[in-house]
Amino acid sequence: MSTQQFILLGPPGSGVRAQAAALAERWHIPHVSMGKLVREAIANASAIGVEARAYVEAGERVPDELAIKLIRKRFEQPDTMLNGWVLDGFPRTLAQAQAFDEWWLAMGQPMATAVELQVITGLLLNRLAAEPGQAESLSSLRQRLALHGAETMPLLEYYRQRSQLKTVNANLSFAEVARALAQLGEGEAGAARLIQDEAELDALLAEKPRLVVDCMASWCGSCKRVMPSIDKLAEAYGDRVTVMKIDFDANRQISKRFELKGIPAVMFFKHGERLETLTGVKSYQDYNAAVTRLLE
Repeated sequence: MSTQQFILLGPPGSGVRAQAAALAERWHIPHVSMGKLVREAIANASAIGVEARAYVEAGERVPDELAIKLIRKRFEQPDTMLNGWVLDGFPRTLAQAQAFDEWWLAMGQPMATAVELQVITGLLLNRLAAEPGQAESLSSLRQRLALHGAETMPLLEYYRQRSQLKTVNANLSFAEVARALAQLGEGEAGAARLIQDEAELDALLAEKPRLVVDCMASWCGSCKRVMPSIDKLAEAYGDRVTVMKIDFDANRQISKRFELKGIPAVMFFKHGERLETLTGVKSYQDYNAAVTRLLE
């Protein structure tokens, strides 16, 4: 399974920070928030924090140079280097995006996926106006959104030209947007598609004569070792066998239903009947042999 590295972008009212936190929790990876980094630096009176305090107290944005220093310091930590991350509040400018990408690639890391949460203006205004303590006038909110759009346009174009940009319809409910983001991330994980829930699994068991299901979790190191073999099966047998994955965290009842002893657990079904389950890390030859038996 590839490491998830997502930058969430969106206007005020799009729910970027909350979605970033939910996505990081779902995948058990760090949620990095620029706002939180700035507040912590100021509270700790670090050299960067002392310098940033003047800008924050003046109601100004932290300069690019300081923002990049904060991000680099955080991303040099092992959890982000090894496990992946979800980032919000950075980058805010084209210079920040370019500086981060140059440094991150120099560290031997892959390019991150930038995701824009798209929301129509009318809905954004309604959401912002409904926030507790909101005292801004409608015209002021419109100006704030217009300014954000103008500032973000070069950033989005930068990611678009580098084929890093994805978009999600954030006009929907929080749960629907969260589901779309999760699907977007899983869609980058390989050839075997993700089963969303137990209802879809039941439909597949009824419809597909031969089905292979890898019960996995994004935080599971052993699952990541198995994932390339599962994707290879999907590519090799896609015309004869349906090979898919299901998220253990989102479907914990699966474990009890099929009496799984742990994950990763790869189940092999023929006409809805489970023939065998391979638990733990196995070789590709083991999985391939199980598929061969499935085809007999």
